[in-house]
Amino acid sequence: MNGEGAVGVRSLARLGVELVLLADYWRPDCDERTDVGRLVHRAKDHDDPGAARQLADRFAGLAEGLAETRDGSDRLVVPVPPTLPATDAAGGLLVDVLARSLAAAGAGEYRCDLVVRTAATPRLRHADPQQRPEIAAAAGYRASGEAAGRHVLVVDDVILTGATLGAVAACLQDAGAATVTAAVAARTRRV
Repeated sequence: MNGEGAVGVRSLARLGVELVLLADYWRPDCDERTDVGRLVHRAKDHDDPGAARQLADRFAGLAEGLAETRDGSDRLVVPVPPTLPATDAAGGLLVDVLARSLAAAGAGEYRCDLVVRTAATPRLRHADPQQRPEIAAAAGYRASGEAAGRHVLVVDDVILTGATLGAVAACLQDAGAATVTAAVAARTRRV
């Protein structure tokens, strides 16, 4: 990952958010996708339900590596709210499929309603990395009061700068979450 992506990951660390990552999206030595990168690409960009299922199966394995919460209580597993309303394509949004897979594997209780987006924003995929924090903040993420005192596992499919995860984590912390952990299928880089 180049310096642009590292900035966001460091900001997650400043917020006290642990990042749990399945894999890199790109191979480090060339512009070729990793196995996980290919699955994300097929599932997210080509609405391939088979790729989404394969990725979800791999992603569920992250549940085994999660440390126990400090107080031994269960986590709430929350997908990052979508930019656009969910569709029925490929059985739903990839991030939701991944969050459900982690919850089913024992990572915690699935709660798609714990964090909501109050404003539409452009997709971050092609946005300048320097503009991403402002765009993510404009989404107006809000967390339910049910986050207070709870350990929350936020799920996203791809991370580049960490702007979205940072905004969601900050709203959860503002709502009183005991801890916030981010689980991501793939970390990408600008090409």
